Amino acid sequence: MKKSLLLFLMMAATLTSQAQEALDFAQKFMTLCEGDTTVKCITVSPKMMEQIAESHQITEEHTEALQQAIGKLKSMRIVSAPAELYERAEQLMTKHRRRFKAEENFDTDNARGTFYTRKNRRGQTAELILLREDKTRNLLTIICLTGDLDKEFLCFLYNNKSLKN
Repeated sequence: MKKSLLLFLMMAATLTSQAQEALDFAQKFMTLCEGDTTVKCITVSPKMMEQIAESHQITEEHTEALQQAIGKLKSMRIVSAPAELYERAEQLMTKHRRRFKAEENFDTDNARGTFYTRKNRRGQTAELILLREDKTRNLLTIICLTGDLDKEFLCFLYNNKSLKN
């Protein structure tokens, strides 16, 4: 009986540690800001993204590209917080610099930010994080996408002007 209990506890500890490692950046940031009521997070499922795309009048060409992109996503988390937490988010990235890599920076009159990626064991991008500070609204937005994010998808996002303005 004691051996069974010990085996069960060891398995539970292993699963718990693996679950903690599987946290995406948005979850890590929310844990860091636990108790701060100014920090909000929403999760958008691929199904919800499809419904949003269908409700807007998008050209057929864009709809197909959008559906392909959505099909590669596992989840999207959007965190909003006061802009003064931007430095805290960057510090969290620095703390996990072996896991997250800065890919693309931008700085305009209205906003600044950085795209970060996390690779899976096969070297494919499994997570894309955008840290964005809106200078005019004094707002930090973190967008965290997880899934199978290929180079075409990443290039589209890096070059999308609406994210940077």
